[in-house]
Amino acid sequence: MAFDKLLVLDLDETLVHASPRLLTRRPDFCVGPYFVYRRPHVERFLESCLERFERVAVWTASTRDYALPVLDELVDVSRLCFVWARERCTFHVDRETREPEWLKDLRKLRRRGFDRRKVIFVDDTPRKLARSYGNLVTVREYVGDLDDDELPALAEYLQRLGDVEDVRPIEKRGWRRRGAPDPRDVD
Repeated sequence: MAFDKLLVLDLDETLVHASPRLLTRRPDFCVGPYFVYRRPHVERFLESCLERFERVAVWTASTRDYALPVLDELVDVSRLCFVWARERCTFHVDRETREPEWLKDLRKLRRRGFDRRKVIFVDDTPRKLARSYGNLVTVREYVGDLDDDELPALAEYLQRLGDVEDVRPIEKRGWRRRGAPDPRDVD
């Protein structure tokens, strides 16, 4: 039985690492000027997510022209609920640092009929989801390490989180060492 959740995955530094410079090993593939490195276990992770969740999507702050060819190397894109890129993000300038950033605003999903209680974001950059922390599972940034084991642990955690009626009150910080989500374990 599939979980009645929308699982929204980030792309860069979550599923892959892309760089205009080579790492100490050959890239898995190239897209435009970028050398792209798959995060270990990414294909198995995506397949697991697609089997377990009713809807799986990708929302990246990268451009669509970059995101689609990268995703084509990882998954059959037609199996995804949607692929959103920078054009669906909200441009924001941090008041303190004056740094520009692209935010992923959950209100855009609500306007499309998705229930906030049933949306799980997976991203390596929490500030991109500043308005939706209750929906966020933060993963370690992936920068090309072949020994990275984040995705198998994440798949197991998401399996348990999928059973929860409302994902928002579950404390997700430190999910790796905390284990199974407990509905009584609120923010």
